[in-house]
Amino acid sequence: MSPRQIKTWLYFLTQGIALTCGVISVSVSPIVGKALAPSSELSTLPYGIQFATVIACSYLLAMLMQRFGRLKIFLFGSGTLFLAGIAGYFSILQQSFNINLLAHILFGVSLSTFAFFRFAATEGLDDSMKSRALSLVTLGGILAAFVGPAIASNSRSFIVDQEFAASYLCFSALGILMAMFLSVIAILSRNERKKPQPEAAQEYAGAIADPQEKHAIPILPLLVAIYASGFGYMIMAMLMMQSSLKLNALQLPFSDIMQVIQWHVIAMFLPSLFMGRIIARTSESTVILGGYLVMLASMLIAIYEPTYNGVLAALIGIGLGWNMLYVGGSSLVARLPGDAHRMQGINESAVAFLNATGAFSAGALFVWIGWENSNWLAISLLTPGLILLISWKLKRRQQHAVAIS
Repeated sequence: MSPRQIKTWLYFLTQGIALTCGVISVSVSPIVGKALAPSSELSTLPYGIQFATVIACSYLLAMLMQRFGRLKIFLFGSGTLFLAGIAGYFSILQQSFNINLLAHILFGVSLSTFAFFRFAATEGLDDSMKSRALSLVTLGGILAAFVGPAIASNSRSFIVDQEFAASYLCFSALGILMAMFLSVIAILSRNERKKPQPEAAQEYAGAIADPQEKHAIPILPLLVAIYASGFGYMIMAMLMMQSSLKLNALQLPFSDIMQVIQWHVIAMFLPSLFMGRIIARTSESTVILGGYLVMLASMLIAIYEPTYNGVLAALIGIGLGWNMLYVGGSSLVARLPGDAHRMQGINESAVAFLNATGAFSAGALFVWIGWENSNWLAISLLTPGLILLISWKLKRRQQHAVAIS
């Protein structure tokens, strides 16, 4: 196995750790927040401020990576993860809501840092290999789907009379483990820099071809990528959370509800085993188009078959569609010429904002307009992205026809 392949697998593991921490956080923070908050209305404030921190830090951290290098900022992120665990532990010991808020602010900083793992794995690779590396790193989520809930459940009462204190200490332990993996990546990268670098990646059709314009941003393809990744994430988060409410309203047992969510998460991450190869053989735009069509079809199933089997089929389809939109959009951002750090920072800020919007609007939309109308809303939000993608594909075709004429 080559050093670059080892680095990709290490980024897969660090991504798995990051998403595992995210699963633990979403499982633990509302319960701890309710126990520590001065009023029940503030119980989800720690999780909300965590999301706000991710949104606020994403672009800034991308610029810091451009100045100081990715690995230094990644190690900083593992350090803030360690401190988040310590702060969370002491917030429970001291029964302090303010310290718990600090813990989730630190955790938000670390999560916004870890969002760039998939882009880091593509650096120095030919265009044909970037989508495969990015897809493999995204597959780390499959670890989180199983490891995260297990840690949250088993650590809950590990320390007597201090419920969830050990859960926060798991953040610190995982931060140390992540720092170890990142240190190995740093050593491999240092050795790799001593070797001749490959030629610059082939530029994308319709984008900027002048190497002197390295700070330019190809607006239209970047918008295509952001819309696919961002709105795909927002709608996935909204409908995933609403599915639990819908199945609960059908008076189904909790075990059935969790089975739907588990299959949904598997459908989100398992396709990453082969999605990179599909992109390499076709294109990002083809995979993004497929993602839109799969999600739209899944929402129609949810609307016209609002039963257990219908919701299950819809959630599996939405998970698959999300993977195609997220991996396809991320791969497109990674391959675009221009200022990579700025484009990635803009992309991650938009994805974080839209993801938060979907998660926090899910409950209110379910109450106000219901499951079926929420799916119609999702269809209306995805349609402009489909139109934008088709417009870009037509423009590229026209440019190609002019170039060969």
